[in-house]
Amino acid sequence: MCLAIPGKVVELKGKGKVAVVDYGSELREANNSLANAKPGDWVIVQFGTVVEKLSEEEAKEMLSALKEA
Repeated sequence: MCLAIPGKVVELKGKGKVAVVDYGSELREANNSLANAKPGDWVIVQFGTVVEKLSEEEAKEMLSALKEA
């Protein structure tokens, strides 16, 4: 099983094809070709690829649940 943690896109590179995602404790790059996320979007990354955009509310609920676990 793989646990996906929400992150916030803070920057785009390579004409938007690469998203820099902030996870609070670190920044990571992810392929953004499928989701076309923009800076400020909350996302889920799987295997180095942005696979889903989330609302801020959904992301914060998920982060809160992970914190409680």
